[in-house]
This record gives sequence, C-alpha cells and structure tokens, in this order.
Amino acid sequence: MNSGVQQQKESFENIYTHSKNWEHWDSKDPLTRYLLDRRLQIGVDHLMERTNSSPADWDVLVLCGGVGGEGTVLANMGFRSVTVSDISENALQVCKVRDPRLKTQVLNGEKLEVADGSYDLVLVQDGLHHLPRPVLGLTEMLRVAKKAAIVIEPHAGIVANLLGTVWEDHGGTVNYVFRWNELLLEQATRSYLLQSPCYVKALRLWNHNIVMSRFAKKLWNKQAGLQAVKLSYLLLDLLFGKVGNMMIGVVIKNP
Repeated sequence: MNSGVQQQKESFENIYTHSKNWEHWDSKDPLTRYLLDRRLQIGVDHLMERTNSSPADWDVLVLCGGVGGEGTVLANMGFRSVTVSDISENALQVCKVRDPRLKTQVLNGEKLEVADGSYDLVLVQDGLHHLPRPVLGLTEMLRVAKKAAIVIEPHAGIVANLLGTVWEDHGGTVNYVFRWNELLLEQATRSYLLQSPCYVKALRLWNHNIVMSRFAKKLWNKQAGLQAVKLSYLLLDLLFGKVGNMMIGVVIKNP
C-alpha cells in the first residue's frame, strides 16, 4: 500500500473511532438537506436525463464514502442498490448502524479490489482529493463502472487558487487539495478508455455551504433562509457559473 494511503487510513480510522458527530447526515431540516443533497441531485439528474433512465435501473458504488452520508442520499433517490466503500473499517461500521439499507466494502480508492464493470455507476464526492494519486482513483472508477461515473470535486480556477484551501489536515495527516477542470477530466478519461465511445461533461457550479448556512441563519425564519440560499446559488451559477469553485464530472460509457 502506498505510504500516503496508509497514513490516510490510520488517520481516518482514528477520526471515525473518536468522533460521533454524524447526525447532520440524517437531518430532516430542509435547509440542511438542500445543502447536503444539492450537488448529488444535480449530478444524478444530469445522468438520468442523458441516459433516459431512473435511479431504480442502477446499482451504485460510492467511493471514499465514509459513514455513508452520500449513500443515504442515493438510497433515498431510489437507486436499486447502494454500496458504500471506504478505506476506513471504522467508518463503515458507523455506516452499517446509520443506515442498514446500505451495503459496505472496505476498498482502497487507488486500487479497487473489484472486477471490471461490477457496478452500473461509480460515484465520489469530495473524496479523490484525499488520495495521493487522484487521477488513478478516477481511472479505477472508470474500470469498475459498467455504465457511468460521477466525480464531484473542487474545480481549479482563479477563485479557487486565490481563496481555496491548499492543504487539509486530518488528525495530523495532511493531503493536498487536488483540483480538476474540464480538460483534465477529458484527457484522463479518454486516455484510459482509448477509442471506446464515451460522453464526458464537466458541470461547473458554486458550493459554499458553510457560508450559505450562516447567511440563512441570520434571516427571520428557516423558510426564508432556505429560499434565500436557493436564490443565491441560482444567481451565482447563472451569472458566474463559468468561474464556479466546484465540478460535477459525468462520464457515460457507450452513450
């Protein structure tokens, strides 16, 4: 195992052993749900529209899935089967308790011990940039995905370079925040799939959930806060989407 991967494993095993702060993933608060679900919903909606299908037609593997927050969102969307993978066994133990609907599997994101085409969809949200070799994580996703992959990660750009975090510290283990762009996604995908037909799309948008949450709480009631956040994101994406700090990459095999 790559030394960086081993360090991440040890760090996250420790974090998931001592922290119990996972309740936000099960929140019924409309604002919290909107902030947590928004990017996943956009990516899934785009995929379903392009493939003229519904979540019930797909089984999905979530990479770097931690305690299963994204897995729960996907299960609530109606996916036929949801498997959450992570390098941390402790995280997956929490996942099993949190949401018994979810299957779990301990997997190293850089070397998935899973056969080619094992899952219709492979998805990751804010996980590849924790890997020492994020592009290797992407190509592993493409190998394991039978139909499609969704990658939700920070986007490289002027705003991100000026204001974004460069290094993240998790219990003393530091990782570089690897940022993607359309060209990188396209080249990494096509160099791996070669001449096999595929659809590659990088949706760019804004995502500042902590700032938006604080902004919403300053308004006179929760409903007003939720509507203000929705309008803010709508305007940001409409007017300044081309410089957004987030990427939702959608790859469809044999479209």
